Amino acid sequence: MNNKAAVNTIKFMILIITTLIIIYAGRFLFEERNQVNDKGVGNAADIDTVPSDNKPFPMEHKAVSTEINGMKQEINILEIDLSFGGVKIKPALAFDSIYGFQSLKDIAVSNNAYAAVNAGFFYSYGEPSGMVAIDGKTYTKSTGRFPVFVVQGKNAFISEVWSNIWILHGNRRILADNINREGKPGEIVVYTPVFGLTNRANKLNTSYIIEDNRVVKKFRGDTECKIPSNGMVVTLYEPISLERKFEVGDWVGIDIDPDFGPEFQAYECGSWLVRDGKVAAVDKDEWVGLLTNRDPRTAIGVRYDGKVLLITVDGRQPGYSLGLSSRELAGYLVSLGVKDAAMLDGGASTQMVIENETVNRLPARERMLGGGIVVIVSKDLAN
Repeated sequence: MNNKAAVNTIKFMILIITTLIIIYAGRFLFEERNQVNDKGVGNAADIDTVPSDNKPFPMEHKAVSTEINGMKQEINILEIDLSFGGVKIKPALAFDSIYGFQSLKDIAVSNNAYAAVNAGFFYSYGEPSGMVAIDGKTYTKSTGRFPVFVVQGKNAFISEVWSNIWILHGNRRILADNINREGKPGEIVVYTPVFGLTNRANKLNTSYIIEDNRVVKKFRGDTECKIPSNGMVVTLYEPISLERKFEVGDWVGIDIDPDFGPEFQAYECGSWLVRDGKVAAVDKDEWVGLLTNRDPRTAIGVRYDGKVLLITVDGRQPGYSLGLSSRELAGYLVSLGVKDAAMLDGGASTQMVIENETVNRLPARERMLGGGIVVIVSKDLAN
């Protein structure tokens, strides 16, 4: 081989090697760029959606690290698109009963829920403070003092609601004072199986035990009576009288208004945060007390596009997250495009669970709750 041929051979080998290096490096750079984009570097939130096989998923979890008024905040947002179908948002009570407490994780598991947040406020034994309706069944009526989160099929809204409980007897409509609450003298109260085994009456009353809409027994005394699993008990706490009493064998039913249609969900929240896109937060709440403090918060909101937001803000953890006042939380929700929003319980109760894992940082050990708001997805979406 002469010198000229040798030189040409060397040049050809260098060309081949250089080409291979460029191809390899280009592939490496391209893969690195895709990895950065997939991780969402530079975004305010880490997005944690879990669709499999590239199937669309009706919700999105965002973990947001930010500063509000110069204070560090850690915020979890669960955005749910009900219009997508295959997803349901509803209240859930501990043990599916008026009384009792469970952890939020246990409530989520017992409801086969994909996600959950703590709900609103409860009395000493777990009794919800206001209206609860689950899958079209009214557990308790509204107080008329606080906004109610309502789901009708693929639509959700927050509004003030006043509910009435009517007892139907022949052609009569008798207005009851309450449903599934401890009765007071002079009241008519309806009790269904979610209240427990008995009506817990401990004062003079006349009670009618009703099975399959027929009066099967009349009871008068100052002790409790059993609630049938296939019916209800109508209790008249004395002193009270009806124009015409019920008799054994009579047909008796109940009607509840407003009627939101079949399978509706309703939950009475705490005070307003956002109303018609404007900050409506107050500085004091009868359940929470002062709302000007920076504390852990939980809220529920509906955006202008109809999507529902469940939000938790960690607090009372200097150096990590301080928490928000009610007005700061309301302002943040407005910035997210929320039309209406209401406060849920906060403080040590603030918790968000996704796939049975708590995604926020609790300031103390997990608190036992009277109930939560759960998100359920259909099996074909969850798999």
